[in-house]
Amino acid sequence: MRLAVWEWRKLFRLPALWVFVGLCLLLNGLLLSSPSAMDRAFFNDTSADAAVLGQRVDDEFQTGLAALPDTENRELLRQSVVGLENTLEDYDTEELTNFYQSLMEGDRLAQSWMAWKYELLQERVDSLAQTGAALDLYVGPITHDSHQYLYNTLFRVLLTESVLLGLLCALYLVGYEGLSGTQSLACVSRTGRRLWKHKTLAALAAALGLYALLALFTLGPYLLLWDYRGIWDSSVSSQFNYFVDMLYSRPFLTWADFTVGSYFAAMIAAGGGLVAVFTLMGAVAGLLIRHTYGAAIAAAAFCALLLGLSSTLANLGLWSAYLLTTFSPMCLWLAINGWFTELGQMGLVPWQETVGLALNLLVWSGIALLALRRFGRKDVA
Repeated sequence: MRLAVWEWRKLFRLPALWVFVGLCLLLNGLLLSSPSAMDRAFFNDTSADAAVLGQRVDDEFQTGLAALPDTENRELLRQSVVGLENTLEDYDTEELTNFYQSLMEGDRLAQSWMAWKYELLQERVDSLAQTGAALDLYVGPITHDSHQYLYNTLFRVLLTESVLLGLLCALYLVGYEGLSGTQSLACVSRTGRRLWKHKTLAALAAALGLYALLALFTLGPYLLLWDYRGIWDSSVSSQFNYFVDMLYSRPFLTWADFTVGSYFAAMIAAGGGLVAVFTLMGAVAGLLIRHTYGAAIAAAAFCALLLGLSSTLANLGLWSAYLLTTFSPMCLWLAINGWFTELGQMGLVPWQETVGLALNLLVWSGIALLALRRFGRKDVA
């Protein structure tokens, strides 16, 4: 533990780190102020009404809503819930199967994978139809826009900042002794080359801590501005919510019965997993490449290569190979706004992001151990 504290002191005394954190918080503050005040007012008014009337839009809800005093926002809400039906009762995922099989024409293996995935999704649709999730209000007509603002804009930026901080933590700590000219001395000390294992673990803990810090000072103010008190128990699979992939709109179908609250918690937890993956990636780059700046360039080039490979395979129509690349950290990052859904062409299996994060944590932990072992044997003079 003492070694970790010393490593954290090196890191947290780095002025550039706190300048970067400050700039991240400034950007996040600008993003918090970007939505229309009218949108936020409608969101908060609807959440307040839902706290009184409940989330399920049934006859009792309609009667209660009609009895409330007239306001402009309430009138818009009334118009949006008139004649609401359980849209998932007759929903058939065969349309999605046909769409993606047409998209991946010429690759029978990829087509069979898509058919298998959407066959499993039909079971989830039937389950959600039985629970009546589609009849939940969430926040009515503003549901999709507010959901995408939170997860596709604000949370994506927050997670990108945290990933960059994780890479910075790993590269700086692993390369610190080389930058300061003390690597040879550190290697012949009592702890010796085992110090780099502690550096990797310290970087991992620091990255997750900074992620928590950014989340606290970004999502905390967000929840003060946007009133979620009346909608935490609503299903995210409300018919007012939807997911778009390849310009094809479909209900927001999740692999579990997520409420707004449980989905929010799951996204934060999964985000932490992605930050850990990129931090391990940075540690590996720093261990394999003795020059810190060279390691940073190599890590950036590797991420760009992953994205380029995925895009190239899709353009060439090599869909089976493309679907395998969707497990890469960069593809998981791209798919943030659809995590825990079927993800369209970005998903090969149910729970794609969960499986992908688990695989990446396992793979990059293993690669980090191999890199540490190699570092323990190589000549650093």
